[in-house]
Amino acid sequence: MRKRWKALVIAGAVLFAALTGRLAYIQIAGHDDLSAAAYAQQQIILEGADRRGTIYDRSGNPIAGQQQEYIYIIKAEDFDGETMNALNEVSAEEIKGQKGQYRVFASEDYSKKTAARLIRNSDAYIIEAGRRYSDDQPAVHMTGYVNKDDSRGASGIELMYDEELSAFEKTVSAPADVKGTLLQGTGLTVVSAADGDVFIKDGIITTLDLSLQKKVEQILADSPKSGAITVTDCDTGEILAAASTPVFDPANVEKYIDSDDGELINKVTQGEYPPGSVFKIVVAAAALEKGIDPDRVYTCSGSEDVGGRAVGCSTGGATGHGSITFEDAFADSCNCAFIQIAQETGTGDILEMAERMGLGSTVLDGYPGEKDGNLVTEEESQGAAVANIALGQGEILVTPLQIAKLTGIVANGGIDPGVHLVINESGVVEAERILGEDTAADIQRMMRKTMLTGTGRGLIESDKGNPEGSGNREKVQVTMAAKTGSAQSVQGGAEVVHGWITGYVPAEDPEYVITVFVEDGRSGSGSAGPLFAAVSRWLAGSGMIQYEMGV
Repeated sequence: MRKRWKALVIAGAVLFAALTGRLAYIQIAGHDDLSAAAYAQQQIILEGADRRGTIYDRSGNPIAGQQQEYIYIIKAEDFDGETMNALNEVSAEEIKGQKGQYRVFASEDYSKKTAARLIRNSDAYIIEAGRRYSDDQPAVHMTGYVNKDDSRGASGIELMYDEELSAFEKTVSAPADVKGTLLQGTGLTVVSAADGDVFIKDGIITTLDLSLQKKVEQILADSPKSGAITVTDCDTGEILAAASTPVFDPANVEKYIDSDDGELINKVTQGEYPPGSVFKIVVAAAALEKGIDPDRVYTCSGSEDVGGRAVGCSTGGATGHGSITFEDAFADSCNCAFIQIAQETGTGDILEMAERMGLGSTVLDGYPGEKDGNLVTEEESQGAAVANIALGQGEILVTPLQIAKLTGIVANGGIDPGVHLVINESGVVEAERILGEDTAADIQRMMRKTMLTGTGRGLIESDKGNPEGSGNREKVQVTMAAKTGSAQSVQGGAEVVHGWITGYVPAEDPEYVITVFVEDGRSGSGSAGPLFAAVSRWLAGSGMIQYEMGV
């Protein structure tokens, strides 16, 4: 009997010790793990909500992500036709992927009256949350979009940094009781899966300036023609704004898949066009590096015979410019003189200079879908083809971002800081000298002269009125240096003439490079020029230009 009692006491002691150990584990060692497990069992995960990291502008303003939205969560058993009618009033769409006893809808609209109806009739649970894109989503072509099927980046920054943005993936959930019933009076819980040591805690910081980006988009949207505008920082090569039209809705990309209007094409990085006379910057750089003096005099008689082909001078008219210096030929965009300059320089040197200045290859490191453009070979540029090299025509193709890059090299005194779209945490910019200081200075002087007395002079003369054009006659002045261009091309089987202008402001101490392309604009100065001037005036009026400007 004593043996039985002894065994019972020992068993009880062992059981007590085990129970004590378990309680200690629950309360101390395993508290966090068990609490997390219990918490997870009391959460309803909202599949389909924006769970990626945020894309920010340079000042930390959200570009993609953190857009206001309302989530409507309704028990399936309480869902009826009246519920659907109420949800339709606020244009709510069902979030796919929901399973179980609840149906979940999302809407950017909110009506207090409709919300009260949903709560009263369907016991709805309404939460203010966030969605990825707004209706007037800025920088849509540069940021790109997310594939709805797998929530992965499909283009632009969304694709370029898909791994990083996905690493920040958040679990979006709402608390519920043990029966799975949502707890009223509580909000959404957002838990990030990453520490955020890639760029910032919960996303990517771009070089874009949201205020400037929106202004550039407005200026481009007000143009009767589609096109592209870029604004970069002269010193760092950072892209401050990049816009392309027509735009698309990143939340409904499927609408544009079969469109013939090219909404999904980012003209800044994917549009390949003949550069026309803006290519004369490259020709001038090669000629100056070869030792041709800016004061060298050429003769323009209205047309130039090249291999039996007569090439007219559109700015010189039938009789031409007569005797004209290299510098004036640049400012006046004289075709005849530049054909002679190209012949004297040699197409090999011109094409080599084009490669040095970034043509024929992508500009951004790893940016999805960016095009190389096209440069002909030296063999393909012999004979009559020298005219195409001189005037930026024929098989030469460039993107607006490539033109922005080469313009930045000139504006930065011949040094190329590269072109950047994401903030470099180290702050180190790798720069390379491309042009001699004297060459860059000579081209800067020619670009300034273009605006004062050459093809861009009308933009200086009309540089009055405030940036918004409201009729206020207060003068908003900023000195500009640029090169205009008109480029013949074939589009949709029809001959068109695209408009270009590229340059920088202020002329005396460059801070910003502005490049404008207008599709089928006919004239660079007439179509792209006013957009260039509008961006320049806004930069001056907004206080972004630090230089004290003169007339």
